[in-house]
Amino acid sequence: MHVTETLVRHVARLARIELSDGEVAAMVPQLDRILGHVEAVANVDVADADPASADAVPSAALRPDVAAPSLERRVVLRNAPATDQVFFLAPKVLED
Repeated sequence: MHVTETLVRHVARLARIELSDGEVAAMVPQLDRILGHVEAVANVDVADADPASADAVPSAALRPDVAAPSLERRVVLRNAPATDQVFFLAPKVLED
């Protein structure tokens, strides 16, 4: 797939991202290169690959999944920019 400025503007609009003309121009070669890598990975022949070898990390290398006490709420909220002492507060991003 060849990336054009029209495609970058379309994707930015779908993502609700405002891009300047300079940013659009800079994104064209970057996205074209990224999609080229994705296409190369998609074209790798894996027909003869052993499905068991697909594990990126052997399960023996992972720590055991053991229940442990969680952090205290005041510790978790201490560095948050806004809280009501119970929850994180975030600015409203969607209209009613």
